Amino acid sequence: MEQYVVTGIGVHNGLGHSAEISWANLLAGKTAIRPVKWPEDDPTKFPSTHSGIKIKLAAINNEITEDYPEYFSYGWPYWDPNTKSCLLSVDQAIKDADLTSKRVGVAVSTFGSGTQVRLEFFAALNLGKKASPRKTLNMGLDFPAAQVAKVYEVTGPNTTMNSACTTGITSIEYAINTLKTDTSLDAMIVGGADYTADAIYMFWFQSLGALSQTDDVSLASCPFDRRRNGFVMGEGAATIIIEPLSKARARGAKIYGIVKSTSFVTLFDSDTSPDPSGQGARLCVQQALDKAGITADQIDYVNAHATSTPVGDQIEFDAMLDLTPGRVMVSNKGQIGHTMASSGIVETIYSLLTIRDQQTPGTANLVEPLGQGMILPANSMDIDVKYIIKNSFGFGGRNASMILEKYND
Repeated sequence: MEQYVVTGIGVHNGLGHSAEISWANLLAGKTAIRPVKWPEDDPTKFPSTHSGIKIKLAAINNEITEDYPEYFSYGWPYWDPNTKSCLLSVDQAIKDADLTSKRVGVAVSTFGSGTQVRLEFFAALNLGKKASPRKTLNMGLDFPAAQVAKVYEVTGPNTTMNSACTTGITSIEYAINTLKTDTSLDAMIVGGADYTADAIYMFWFQSLGALSQTDDVSLASCPFDRRRNGFVMGEGAATIIIEPLSKARARGAKIYGIVKSTSFVTLFDSDTSPDPSGQGARLCVQQALDKAGITADQIDYVNAHATSTPVGDQIEFDAMLDLTPGRVMVSNKGQIGHTMASSGIVETIYSLLTIRDQQTPGTANLVEPLGQGMILPANSMDIDVKYIIKNSFGFGGRNASMILEKYND
């Protein structure tokens, strides 16, 4: 039976503008979380005031100042930061995989593409001014994926996914199913990008009561800690290249790991909160194990969704304690925040690098663990790992889990 592997990776976030730099900074315990500087009131802008926003911190991407490839010139002047970050991560992954085929599909997703352009557009509307048609295209959720097809001239299916916080794993499953049903395809480009640390999205999630309002970086995002008080919005992009193992081996590609299985369970209890019993998470993880043909005893490591919310972290902890007691479990969001559509992809990359290097980062800001029975490292450590569970849990009772396996040639 064919297996599906990751052959290229790219990361563009507040910890670094390459996968290797971001990974090194994650292991070193560095953080992308920093103060947000809201602009002064200005009646010519939208919004004209930020006085209602109480959020003080976000995991902000570094300014995009690097040189860009000449083949980006087509759109660079019109792309917003989200699209630029997305394409830069895609470029890394394609180069890392040494992918030259054009029979390649695209599943590049975003939760809030074009946020900066959207604000400019609303300001123009308020003032009766014209808006740049080419710039306004950034507002389409499909826009980054379309730009990938334009720039790299890949001819396979091209789409974007949107399933809240489970979007990354949803995109990975779509990519693998597409490769299974269309054997003429050589690979899929699978990415996610979001720049939601802006006024609209921050005010939205503040209104939902989901975001931490502290100005203390050590408290703003502390997954699995008793002091947790909401999550931190993050910015950035990440991309992986997925190929059938047979094709990857035939061309001598570097292989980071095997996507052994993906699973999805929806148990709707609330628009925003997971079902309090945690049954959705348990069923989802068990389904992923069953589809992978392995048992819970074989799992070495859990890359958790844990966002630092009072309810969600406890539910995930309890579920994993029931299924995989005594395993190492880590959340990356204490350093990179919640990057929405990007989160499932970037955390998959960090999981694959955990397998490659046999080393895990810690969970940042973890001082008072919420429970016992799982190994919750606060700092990076060496680890012996073959199988990883990657979880993503989202609004609307959505649960997604994935099993990653170490590849041995």
